[in-house]
Amino acid sequence: MSYICPVCGGIIANWLVKKEHFKCPDCKSLLISNSQKVLKQSLIVAIIVWLLILIGVQHYSDSWGYATVVSIEAGGILSAMVAALYYRLVIRLKEQSKQL
Repeated sequence: MSYICPVCGGIIANWLVKKEHFKCPDCKSLLISNSQKVLKQSLIVAIIVWLLILIGVQHYSDSWGYATVVSIEAGGILSAMVAALYYRLVIRLKEQSKQL
């Protein structure tokens, strides 16, 4: 997975975007990433999705045991997919303003 530099349009690797402050490999401009904040938000989204699946399956089946098993299996996979999609869509790169 790679990202696009907002200044030059160059490709930036995922491992570099995980840092809060970094330089673009192509144009050397200073960039800011919101990846740490978005990572925490995506974990919250995953927990909410998992809980909604747990409650929904329990309401449908009237069994906490069955709901727990289904939410661990299917809910865990779906929650991870939604969290990864949220992370990918919400992460932003900005050019750092230069202070004199």
